[in-house]
Amino acid sequence: MKNIAIYRKTIGTLFVLLSCLSTSVFAQTPIKAAISAKAELQDILSDFSSFQATFSQLITDAEGEELQRSSGNISLLTPNKIRWETSEPDESLLIADGETVWNIDPFVEQVTVMDQKALTDSNPLMLLVSDDNSQWERVSVSKNKSTFTVVSTDPEASISQLDLVFVSGSLRSLTSYDRQEQTSLLVFTDVKQNQEINDNTFGFSVPDTYIIDDQRTK
Repeated sequence: MKNIAIYRKTIGTLFVLLSCLSTSVFAQTPIKAAISAKAELQDILSDFSSFQATFSQLITDAEGEELQRSSGNISLLTPNKIRWETSEPDESLLIADGETVWNIDPFVEQVTVMDQKALTDSNPLMLLVSDDNSQWERVSVSKNKSTFTVVSTDPEASISQLDLVFVSGSLRSLTSYDRQEQTSLLVFTDVKQNQEINDNTFGFSVPDTYIIDDQRTK
């Protein structure tokens, strides 16, 4: 099976997407600006329902050395559903159906099954697709031009900071920083937002020939 630590980091960087961007400029005190940035981001996310795109991902360590580079396609559907298909450097498929994460390696015919909640608790990325308002109480938000920066106030959060960059109202890149000082940069192209996605996109039936590594809490 491929490096599970890398996949866990990838899972953390996936629960993401916004729909449109207001270009208003704030001229308040730093505290008021931070509150307004959070309110604006909440407003943007309230309009979001789905996202599809081609992605490229680069993960680097604290020294900036490359750990992994990949590319493929992503589909997101609120609340909490994702399909992540990697074509390079190897084919793989990751599906989160809202309760369970299925990490599928077709080359070795193996699937690792994990509880989605265990992987996403205390993760600021979840506020981007979750309908749980308490997520917002665990982050601070600031804005600089077309970039929102989301910082976790939870010392147990796996992701400490997100930078979200927009072009013409669409999310085009997302950078996440974790507690191990690793950085993940996701760049999106061919973006489609708020278009209908068949719910079957986020289902998976395990073939009879596959080995199952079930890591869910019994």
